[in-house]
Amino acid sequence: MDRHAARLNRVLLVLTGLLLAAAGGAGLALGLRAFGSARAHQPVLSGQTRHFATAHGWYWPVVAALAVLLAIIGIAWLLAQGRSDRIGGVVLDEDEHTGRTIVPAGTVATALQDDIERVPGVHAARVRLSGKPSAPAVRVNVAYDRRADLLELRDRIRDSAFARLRHTLELERVPAVVRLRLVTGDERRTVE
Repeated sequence: MDRHAARLNRVLLVLTGLLLAAAGGAGLALGLRAFGSARAHQPVLSGQTRHFATAHGWYWPVVAALAVLLAIIGIAWLLAQGRSDRIGGVVLDEDEHTGRTIVPAGTVATALQDDIERVPGVHAARVRLSGKPSAPAVRVNVAYDRRADLLELRDRIRDSAFARLRHTLELERVPAVVRLRLVTGDERRTVE
């Protein structure tokens, strides 16, 4: 999930949560007679609504269908929260006679991370593989200090670490996003 989709998702979740909490709080306050004893004993639906529902046979089936639809949307949204584009392994070799050779994605990520962390001035690197096992994509976050030469850092990541990765995986191309973050003192700068 990209940053904009994740931000929209968080905003929608917060707004939905606030709306449901407000509705629940209002119902609880009503039941505890916060709006008066007379209001607490009144039916939830007004007389007009009850009369309309009685006069139109389609009313309750439509209400039920909308409730089921909202429940299905809510369950789908909840299940989407657990999905990830991460992959469990990377296919190194696939042959119908010999089978498939799969290397755990964590092993590949750790090897690339170690390569990047050997570059002078790099404090830490985090690597995440996503996409398809046969065509992985890479996201790298690199924390560096003032000692690092950004051009050298970029060139060594591209020409050394990623070249070894492509060679190891026997791929001509590995899509990648590398984020560089300066971590000296209070000053922070991000280069994408």
